[in-house]
Amino acid sequence: MKLKTLLVGATSMALLASTAVIAKPVGIVKDVMSVAGISRNQDNKATIHPAFAKTSRPCPPFCIQPTNPFAPANVETVSELDIIHAVRDINKGDKSIMIIDARTPVWTSTKKGGTIKGAVNIPFNKLDSQAVAKDPDAVIDILTNEFGVTEQDGIFNFTKAKTLYIFCNGLWCGQSPAAIEALLALGYPATKLKYYRGGMNAWHSLGLSTVDK
Repeated sequence: MKLKTLLVGATSMALLASTAVIAKPVGIVKDVMSVAGISRNQDNKATIHPAFAKTSRPCPPFCIQPTNPFAPANVETVSELDIIHAVRDINKGDKSIMIIDARTPVWTSTKKGGTIKGAVNIPFNKLDSQAVAKDPDAVIDILTNEFGVTEQDGIFNFTKAKTLYIFCNGLWCGQSPAAIEALLALGYPATKLKYYRGGMNAWHSLGLSTVDK
């Protein structure tokens, strides 16, 4: 019995080793396995994070977002590769861009799947009209200290404002569109705003690495 057990165990180990050998590598694009510390899950049997497995969230508020919810403002909608390249450029010292996680803090928790490396969490409701009415100085502080906007006598100058890549939970989430709408209302140039529509739902569906907040 002991010999049989050993043989069965050895066979199982051989099968596991064989599975590991034949597993297909999961690159970001062909011949690129990682960029600026971002990579994809190498487990070919991995499934999406449970926080993003639900398909039928009630609408409203979880309604499908248009490709460009901001018309006539021409805000560019970007992909995962654009976000990855932005992370790369930030790592290289580019201070003219930022990646903004526009979700409320509860969504950035480990339980909810974390966030994208290098992203700064500035919730949409820190920028909207209610925030402006309640505490305009706090909004001005975000614009000037975080986004590179200058202000004098209540007039904003966006010449040196950073280009912001803004995301939330995905194509059914209205938090990043709300943040972008708020910034547009404040005069932020549409050319300096990028909408990552796929958000964390698409990010997780591609097995891309995250960090915990």
